[in-house]
Amino acid sequence: MYKLFRRNGDFNSFLHDIRIHLKETYPNIKFELNNIIKKTENEKDSKRRQILIIEDLVSQFIDYEYELQTQDCIDKDLLWSNYEAGSKPINNRRPNDWIKRKDFTYRRDNCKCKRCGLKISSSDAYVSFVKPLSKGGGYNFENLITLCSDCNKILSSESQENRLRNSLIEEDLLKKVI
Repeated sequence: MYKLFRRNGDFNSFLHDIRIHLKETYPNIKFELNNIIKKTENEKDSKRRQILIIEDLVSQFIDYEYELQTQDCIDKDLLWSNYEAGSKPINNRRPNDWIKRKDFTYRRDNCKCKRCGLKISSSDAYVSFVKPLSKGGGYNFENLITLCSDCNKILSSESQENRLRNSLIEEDLLKKVI
């Protein structure tokens, strides 16, 4: 309803919408808007200024420091008989119960990306490893973490340029440009 009454092209409305959207959608990341607002205050073209702000916010999203940590385990009463055997990697193959492990991890993480806090559907969730299998990690729940597609790209990409091509956050924020 608010959007119907706001003035079209109002920069303050844009900022207000962006602040609310970031806080609700990516609650784990504390975005800093004040510096980029000051840096762009001499930009005459309002649309260009908004895009510069969005580019800065996407950079903040990419650069957000997140330290992978061992996760909470699942209550032992919920584990199945072959859980322990399937936790050790064998010949670079996923365990037979991988779907079940992914679902339990997703639910343990409250259906949200652990890095940014984005609420995601099970089908959009990526399960990643705190400690990579190549470095001795396993398929145990303490080593599994739920990520959104953007955060998965950021944490798994070794190349700075490839960290967030075609990102959902950028696409999402560009929809807010007035």
